[in-house]
Amino acid sequence: MITVGDVLADPTLHLQLVAGGGGLDREVTSAHVSELTSPRDWLRGGELLMTVGLLLPMTVPDCRAYLVECADAGVAGIALGLGHGLPYQECPEALRTAAHDVDVPLLVVPDETPFIAVTTWVFETIAGQERRDLQTAMEINRRLTAVATSAAPLPALLSAWARASDTPCVVCDGSGRVLAATADTPAAVVEQARRAPFHPRAVSAGWAMVGDFEVHTVGAEVPLGYVVLGADMTMTSRSSSTVLVSLIALDIERRHLSDEPERRRRRQVFEQLLRPGAKADRARQLAAGVGLTAPHYQVAVIASDDAEALALRVDLDLDGALVRVRGATVEVAHGDPTALAATVAAHAAGRAAGIGAPSPPEALAVSAMQARSLLPISEQLGRIVTASEGETVSLLLSLGRPEVVRGFADAVLAPLDHLDPRDRLELLRTLDQWLRANGAWDPAAHRLGLHRNTVRNRIERIANLTGRRLDDGDDRMELWLALKARAALPQ
Repeated sequence: MITVGDVLADPTLHLQLVAGGGGLDREVTSAHVSELTSPRDWLRGGELLMTVGLLLPMTVPDCRAYLVECADAGVAGIALGLGHGLPYQECPEALRTAAHDVDVPLLVVPDETPFIAVTTWVFETIAGQERRDLQTAMEINRRLTAVATSAAPLPALLSAWARASDTPCVVCDGSGRVLAATADTPAAVVEQARRAPFHPRAVSAGWAMVGDFEVHTVGAEVPLGYVVLGADMTMTSRSSSTVLVSLIALDIERRHLSDEPERRRRRQVFEQLLRPGAKADRARQLAAGVGLTAPHYQVAVIASDDAEALALRVDLDLDGALVRVRGATVEVAHGDPTALAATVAAHAAGRAAGIGAPSPPEALAVSAMQARSLLPISEQLGRIVTASEGETVSLLLSLGRPEVVRGFADAVLAPLDHLDPRDRLELLRTLDQWLRANGAWDPAAHRLGLHRNTVRNRIERIANLTGRRLDDGDDRMELWLALKARAALPQ
């Protein structure tokens, strides 16, 4: 980069500053000659704009309007040509005053320095810098390529990049876990970079700008990893960043391919564990062979139109999981219920999913069967369903049409609904606790804090009101279902 100060400092040009010294650090990207009094439409920003002031009215208001327009267009500075045969032999005071007011660098070009000399110097200097930047970038690329074949290419690549550039680089896996980061990158910056790939602008995009970061996704259909670079790069760093990203992507892809035999082996173990009637010793031996030592595991089943892609996402997201594709479903086994539930929730959006009960390795087929049987229920309810849900009756009742279920409950409990609200509440509470105690008088009385005779009297009253014989299993089940229906579908 060259600045107005660099142009001014070159002794071969003999330029002088007459006003606007506060803008000498402005970048000069080109040199341009124009005698237009309104040049905005012909400027792109960064120009050192040269003029002899032929058409410019030399009054402070006119000069100020001219310089404000130039500044708004991004001009780096103004250079006024002086000399014989030109309108001015010295800088007009009106232009100097206006440049001071607007704080635009105003240079004067002496008679012995033609405008073409300034133009040539600017473009040759820029070209020289670009050539040096390119040579530096090529040297950085050579160093990056040399370390890409080392025993630990990812740390070596980031170490080489840190020596060549101040731009931070953070590499994450497909789940956002940090694999590596350039040395001395602040923890806050690493955390921001880790979250950047999951910004809406970056999701499903091969490349995206998110805040102060460039996010490069590794992997076609399923993200295997992310390379996150600081967006504020020098020209040299930007020229080398594409090579860095490519080499990191190759390393991530290589790791993924090298892990494929292990994934295949774990899938085969999973299939053996899912066979009914597995012997306990053999099942535990198989599980231990792939690092599974927990006493119990749960199986989750997720329906998917693209089961292979979903299986890969789950496998990358959940460490230590057993994953396999079965038809149009993905089956996952894991020993941490919390981690399994979180992964299923993250990947089952809009999909039917069931989670079986915790089982020892030899009974993994039972957990899998439970999870599969819950898929239709999950599809109807629109949420993940687990076999360990305590209110199984409520779950089944929720599958029916609400008006039908509510109508059944109302029909059974109608004789109680017409009582005084306080009386009704006492009877319903007594019925609920008595049924929970399986019709035992003393446990029900203890729960309610009543005498057993009071409980007996209330139950007999309920039987008379509802016409149910509470020593009959069917009648008791109807009352129990009616209470559960009310709980599942409250008014």
